[in-house]
Amino acid sequence: MTETIRTERILLKKLAKRKIIKPNDPIITKDPYLIKDLQNKGLVKIVSSTAIRTLTTYTNDYAYALTPEGEHYFQKRHEEIKNFLFKSVLVPIVVSVLTALLTTHLIPFI
Repeated sequence: MTETIRTERILLKKLAKRKIIKPNDPIITKDPYLIKDLQNKGLVKIVSSTAIRTLTTYTNDYAYALTPEGEHYFQKRHEEIKNFLFKSVLVPIVVSVLTALLTTHLIPFI
């Protein structure tokens, strides 16, 4: 899974809502390195003007849009967090409870 910082995730959420963001949008101009980092991670792609005309009527030659991996980033992240919690938190708790129960019930018989 691609690691992202909080501000990159915020930008991904805004991109998911809008579908396309122009390069001169205040979200991009505020910190242009965020979108470049997301591009390098494969979560955002540059869309040509012909693809933009079918969705909106921007006059720029290009815009930013989510890749398929970027569209499903939050679902994958959610699944990884669930797996981590299950393997690293829930299983050790269950094992320790079972061990404690077994040892306290077996000690009188020993």
